[in-house]
Amino acid sequence: MNSPEIIDIQVDDVAISSKPHLMDLLLDAICVVNEEGVFLSIDGACEQIFGYMEHELVGRQMLELVYEPERQRTIQAVGRLMGGHLQYDFQNRYVRKDGSLVHIMWSARWYADRGIRVAVAREITKDRDEENTITTTLPPSTSKCWLLSGAPPSLTPPGHQPIALSTQDYLVLQVLASGEGVVSRKRIIAALGQDYFDYDQRRMDSQMRRLRRKVEQSCGLQLPVTTLRGVGYRFYDPVEVLL
Repeated sequence: MNSPEIIDIQVDDVAISSKPHLMDLLLDAICVVNEEGVFLSIDGACEQIFGYMEHELVGRQMLELVYEPERQRTIQAVGRLMGGHLQYDFQNRYVRKDGSLVHIMWSARWYADRGIRVAVAREITKDRDEENTITTTLPPSTSKCWLLSGAPPSLTPPGHQPIALSTQDYLVLQVLASGEGVVSRKRIIAALGQDYFDYDQRRMDSQMRRLRRKVEQSCGLQLPVTTLRGVGYRFYDPVEVLL
């Protein structure tokens, strides 16, 4: 985009206006691409995340920047998105202008009537590096139960190395591990410091899917959490909480 006094982004007949210098304060990058995946605009932390200025990316194919081993998985995610599925937590790696890799978490939506995808990119490189440090420096567990630790936040499957957790993931699992039987969604959301009636329930479902995928990819085991639709969740294997 050029730099007029006011920047207008029109989505679903709702105009979002921000002065350019306020957009520069964003820690995320707001990307708009067309149906072919070509950048139309990038606002916010474009240079901080991708290493490029906005004008260097506009007109380029987004997929060109994706780390090659992860392109096919990214194409599949785009297909699901354009098929009508909202995307809240897709992660992949991009190649920055200086050749380094950056880990990005994406939230995205496809607007079929306008032929555009709007995606918010958040850099999570530091979080992923911390996860790798925990995994490579701590020995496998000899415990026969799952171990949930708060310092640093991690979940250790029986006989495996610890899996690093975000603070939010840890809080969710802590509530599940401390509960007897089924733990309601309302109780979990309260532990996150959120209001149950204002909280988007899809975020909880998305977080549980991400947790299950993280555990399976890390150790090959299934996260022992079962979903009781309309009720809540239950951690059904023995788990010990280490504070």
